Amino acid sequence: MPSFSKIVRTNQNGNYQSHVLQNLPSLLSISANHSQQNSVQLCQRVIKVLAPVEPTSPTAPLSQGTLVTNSNHFGFVSKTKPDSPTPIQISWWSSGTEKIFSTFWYSIEDLRVLKIHPLPLFIPQKTFLTIPAGTLVITENGELLQWAETVFWLKEINADAYHLLNQSQEWLFPLENFPGIPVACVNELPSKAVFEAAKRLNFHQLKILVSLWLSLNSPPEILEQLHNNPEIEPHLRTQFNRSEYLEGKDYLQTDLQAAWKAAFSSHLEERKSSIGMFGFKISDRTVQSIPKTVNRAHNNHHFSYDYRFGIVIELEPRSEKPVWIQWEDEESTYNYSLLELQENFISPIVLVKLSDQVGYEISSDRQFYQALVGFASKAVAHSWWRRITKELGHLSDLKPNYHPEIQHLKNQMKAKYFYLAKFPRQKTLNARLRHLQTVAKWDLTKHFDK
Repeated sequence: MPSFSKIVRTNQNGNYQSHVLQNLPSLLSISANHSQQNSVQLCQRVIKVLAPVEPTSPTAPLSQGTLVTNSNHFGFVSKTKPDSPTPIQISWWSSGTEKIFSTFWYSIEDLRVLKIHPLPLFIPQKTFLTIPAGTLVITENGELLQWAETVFWLKEINADAYHLLNQSQEWLFPLENFPGIPVACVNELPSKAVFEAAKRLNFHQLKILVSLWLSLNSPPEILEQLHNNPEIEPHLRTQFNRSEYLEGKDYLQTDLQAAWKAAFSSHLEERKSSIGMFGFKISDRTVQSIPKTVNRAHNNHHFSYDYRFGIVIELEPRSEKPVWIQWEDEESTYNYSLLELQENFISPIVLVKLSDQVGYEISSDRQFYQALVGFASKAVAHSWWRRITKELGHLSDLKPNYHPEIQHLKNQMKAKYFYLAKFPRQKTLNARLRHLQTVAKWDLTKHFDK
């Protein structure tokens, strides 16, 4: 690939202004074409530039803002004092940076002896430049022409003119009052192969197209489909290749293959978090409900299970056991097939908020349920304990939000302390939720007045 140098101009205050070339690929095509063949478009000539006309500086060619070099360092003219014996002040940049390391005043003789001279900004066959909007010229036909901003490639500089060209125009500008502003310099002229590449869709453009197509056309349950039928990926790719997204486009097959692989992988990662598979998503909290002997004293079927909690850390749809779970208090991870998840009573847990301070957690198989009631302070929580107990049944001890049982709620519910209602009086979920909804309507931010 060609390398580029950014041309930096300075304004009257010595500040840097970077001119960024936005349509460089098309301009590279100009340079490549004209380096290999003669121009066939009509060349027009400007005989005089009427505006803008820069006033002649007494210190020309070194006026304020001019870039300079002494062959070892680069700098710019930061100030001028035409009547002074040392009329030129130059600020020098540290090598490889835009940090100024020194500033000196120079006489004209100093500049000659130290071989300090203006940095050439217009280099034939290497420079892109713009003719700024509003430039007013007279053509050789006697026409007055005012320019919109136009970018050109500098083909050559001859004895009396700058030879400029772009995709549709070719112009000769006089050396006097040349209005061009350099925007970029090509250190190496691009080869024909690079020129052709500028016309093609590159890897990044293809990846964007693939990602967009997948977001609109892949099935929501793609992880499960890929698990059950690995051929879905080549099927989708064939559909994309035949779509209007690539119709009439030029690209390299190697770029398309790499773009599809990267975009499809990113698409699967997004689906792991947004939709998941078998009801599990990345970072979901999970529970294994382990049957045990019923405690008759409580006469409550929720005492028929012990619970083991974990987190889904990965989904691998191409694996026989695609769901990876890290269980609490265990270093090892375990992966499960759909059948193993069902046989071991493993389910994801969902948090449902009824208010900022009241909600419940429930597993998808409904074997696990607990209500949550949060408070800003211990005093407020204690004032409500008796009334909430009558509504929801047995409550846990008051737990701070950093307690292991509820620390996962810290960013989801606005409370510092929680009561957990794990053993509701009601037998059915609908009945439990009716009572919990009643609690959610109370103003739990204030003390309960009996």
